Amino acid sequence: MSINVGAAKLSITPTQDMLPLPAMVGQYEGVREGEEINVRAIVIDNGEKIFLLESFELGGVPCPEILRPAITNAYGINDENMLIVGTHNHSAPHVAGRKHPTGIETNVEVPANQRAYTDMVVENGIKVVGMAIDNMRPAKYGFGEGKSYINVNRDQLFYEGYWMQGAAFDRPSDKTLAVIKFVDEDGKLIAAVLNYAMHSTTSFCTRDTDGKVKVSCDIPGIACNFVEEHYGDGAVCMWQSGAAGNQNPMFVGIMPVYDKDGKMRERRRLPGAAYEQGVVFGQQHGIDALQVLNKIDAQKSSMKITTVDDMLYFPTQKFPHDKFDWSRHRLVVDNLLEWSGDIGPEDPQPEKELAEMIPTGETTPMKAQLVILGDIAIYGVACELYNEIGMLCKEASPFKKTIVTTHIGDPAVGYILDDSSAGHKVFQSFGLVGAGHNNEIVVEGMLKMFDKAL
Repeated sequence: MSINVGAAKLSITPTQDMLPLPAMVGQYEGVREGEEINVRAIVIDNGEKIFLLESFELGGVPCPEILRPAITNAYGINDENMLIVGTHNHSAPHVAGRKHPTGIETNVEVPANQRAYTDMVVENGIKVVGMAIDNMRPAKYGFGEGKSYINVNRDQLFYEGYWMQGAAFDRPSDKTLAVIKFVDEDGKLIAAVLNYAMHSTTSFCTRDTDGKVKVSCDIPGIACNFVEEHYGDGAVCMWQSGAAGNQNPMFVGIMPVYDKDGKMRERRRLPGAAYEQGVVFGQQHGIDALQVLNKIDAQKSSMKITTVDDMLYFPTQKFPHDKFDWSRHRLVVDNLLEWSGDIGPEDPQPEKELAEMIPTGETTPMKAQLVILGDIAIYGVACELYNEIGMLCKEASPFKKTIVTTHIGDPAVGYILDDSSAGHKVFQSFGLVGAGHNNEIVVEGMLKMFDKAL
């Protein structure tokens, strides 16, 4: 089964008349020049079915309940033959009806400019697939792995006894950069897929040199642009977020700064500093990707495509009583009340009265997807998966070439902590799903999908 492959990218950058647009905290007032955001599509036709890989430089997949059937109607690509992801970019606007990039719904009326932005994103997410189909030509593929040393485990135990976001260099952090390479019959790059375990948070809610908080494609987009510019000729490079639930870039705009008592007093960097650091790390990530691509001898021209969709179910938890607000609680955990503007620089930090979460006795579903492209397996989950579980999945997989990818749509469940993190009161531990029972659910769920596929 020889393959034809096509790829394309299209801007989903908001126009000036759409701004300002909501961010996770505050709003975006501008767009960082040279760091515009895009949607990318790769379409594979093996003669029996057409498969779509698509990646949005957004917090998640925008309006999947609209996007996916629209793609099916327009191009005949069946729902099970799509793997659509968001890079979990924290420096991208939110689509209408979304409170933040993990996809929590709100009941507030959506402003007209946000509705207009959403319409544009969905429209271009459909259009780019047709562009990729138009670009299809005979292709070969290959797979390779390398290392990229730009991420770090962020769950750090500080000396005063609290778990907070930091740089935990002694804790697990998978540096693997996995790459799928597609070339045409002349050996020219058609497309590349990069997969790496890291939050896209370098410039998250920071100000540029002109004082404005700006939309940016962050490290993943900068790296993809770097690779595309290197190869030229319409080459497309897309990025997927691996098991990055507890993985940050080595530098983020709100890394902690503490006084002698371990209390945060100010986290903001100099205006523009976080954006420039994102360029540095993004280009380094792009160089790391080029090194892997150069080692891949893409000679395989036939590809069997197998897909399995499933739901995994996780026990849920809740706060002990109604006075606990999750959004505020996570700010208290990380001493972020000053950063968020809830307290002033001279105000004392409140005492940390961290909740003891209570099991509900109920479960919640999460979308899972297994895609086998020839000898490459991609295990997709709709969550923010801890790195330790991602590594367990790759170890347990019957395929040597296995990628774990996240943020694949709905239903999503937020953070999925590994079992060893039970008792660590990081902000992620106060979500819908607690720690202590997740390793087996995720790994066994993957293996059952392999059994069904094979």
